[in-house]
Amino acid sequence: MRRLLFLVVSIALISSGSVRAQEGQANDAGVSLSERVKTLEERLEKLDKVEVVKQVVEYMCPGGEIYDSLPPDGHCPDGSVTEERKTFKKIAFSRRESLSEKIEAALQEAEAKRVVIGGSARGILQQVIHSREEDKLFGEGSVDFFFLSRPMAGTIFFADLEAVGGAGPDEAVGSLSRLNTDAETFGVGVTDQVKVREAWLHMSLMGDRVKAVVGKIDLTNYFDRNSVANDETAKFLNTALVNNPLLAQPPNGPGLAVRYEPGREIGAGIGLQSPDNSGSTIVEKVYAIAELDYHTHLLFAREGNYRFWGKIGRDADDLDNKTWGVGISLDQQMSTRITAFARAGVGRTEDESRNAHAWSTGLEIGSPFKALIKDRAGFAFSRQVEEDGSESIGEGYYNHFLTERLAVAFDLQWLFSGKNQITGEKNENLLIPGFRTTINF
Repeated sequence: MRRLLFLVVSIALISSGSVRAQEGQANDAGVSLSERVKTLEERLEKLDKVEVVKQVVEYMCPGGEIYDSLPPDGHCPDGSVTEERKTFKKIAFSRRESLSEKIEAALQEAEAKRVVIGGSARGILQQVIHSREEDKLFGEGSVDFFFLSRPMAGTIFFADLEAVGGAGPDEAVGSLSRLNTDAETFGVGVTDQVKVREAWLHMSLMGDRVKAVVGKIDLTNYFDRNSVANDETAKFLNTALVNNPLLAQPPNGPGLAVRYEPGREIGAGIGLQSPDNSGSTIVEKVYAIAELDYHTHLLFAREGNYRFWGKIGRDADDLDNKTWGVGISLDQQMSTRITAFARAGVGRTEDESRNAHAWSTGLEIGSPFKALIKDRAGFAFSRQVEEDGSESIGEGYYNHFLTERLAVAFDLQWLFSGKNQITGEKNENLLIPGFRTTINF
């Protein structure tokens, strides 16, 4: 009996040990399987990740703060306006996210190949004070419709159809500088018409270092540019504060403009255009201009643009008379909100007895009021001396955005002295207040 009991106990102990051993082996197998699954998951996650280099926009503040998105009200903690900077970052996506990015890029590319239609409309009212025409209100308006398409990679086709009505105050004042650039888009006295203002093909070559434009062009889009004084639709109205008067560019017509930009600091360009909007004169009586650009951040550690140009052309009134001119155009950021500009030039027409010269200078103040970050104000003075007479004029404006697409501007020009090109009399201390409304669509 004892032997039997001993045998039973022995078998039970052996069986128990065997069970424990099997359970231990099972537990070890479970831990090993869990580790393997975890390792596989980590490998799959690495395979699923992809890094993409993307251009992003950052917003910097004078105190060194950098934001990925525009801070509330567009201002820094110290109240100053943020500066926008474009940079490149390496961003990790899952392959599913990367695929969606590629799909979105493909859709954007398909969208870019379509024809884009847009435009703008402007209405300008101006009053002349201290003149014989002070009871008369001068009104002018214009409408632009533009069409843009990408016929193939690296090219853009652009066409601009414009209608202008109203001559502006110069039909009475006859200023040398011209008081309303928008009213004289097609030339002095040419109004109440609809014309194709521009129609050209833009091509990017050699890795975007060479850019060429051919067709019916406006040379001021590529030469004598200025970030402060170069846009009559949003800034100064006076023609002498839109471009240098001695540039004397012909009306928009058949031509070619080529720019070479090997780096960020230096650029150069040449332009050729018909002097009278006719293809028959572009070879024998061509208007030609060349320009050298220098972009720097040396002064005030802020952006500055310095442009030097020279041109030869023909007198608009007599194409047999040759003209020449040289000039500079510069704009330099002084602070976050203030940018200064200056222009100067000298030139001569073949049948004139002396050289003409012109210069202008002024300031643009961005966001004069902290709550209105898109608003702009500008103040400038221009002096122009030609054989037909001389003129000094100042202008100030305040451009206020009511919405993203609707802006109103209050403008005041002070014609200190000059000759009335119509009557031959002297213009002196004329005030020309104005109001401009611009709608973009």
